[in-house]
Amino acid sequence: MKYKKIQNLDQYTKYCDVLEELVMKNYSLKRDEIELIEILIDEYDNRMDEPEEDMNPVELLEYLLKESGKTNAQLARELNTSRQLITEIFRYRRGISRKMVMKLSEHFRMMPMAFSRNYELRIPQKQNLKVPA
Repeated sequence: MKYKKIQNLDQYTKYCDVLEELVMKNYSLKRDEIELIEILIDEYDNRMDEPEEDMNPVELLEYLLKESGKTNAQLARELNTSRQLITEIFRYRRGISRKMVMKLSEHFRMMPMAFSRNYELRIPQKQNLKVPA
């Protein structure tokens, strides 16, 4: 069987690319194949929409990384940003900037709103340091 239920983000991305290529080249000749791919993509989108509703942007990002099998370092390279920034976002020490929201939404092919919702940061409290007299 050429197409099957989409199981992960990499497969989803490949199907989106195939769909785009088919639509651009031979829409009338490949109508059935195009419709099947659209159904598979919609089904995956609907499954992925469910967890997004209850997740804050960091939890969603963690979920997407796990689904794709990527590491923080790989994501940082793909987004052309520092691994430290990604780590600080995952530790709730830094918020996701507008620029990063756009990078993430393009990278994961999601609406920017998914990564721009408010969530609480966990800023570590400074330790009481004794100042020498």
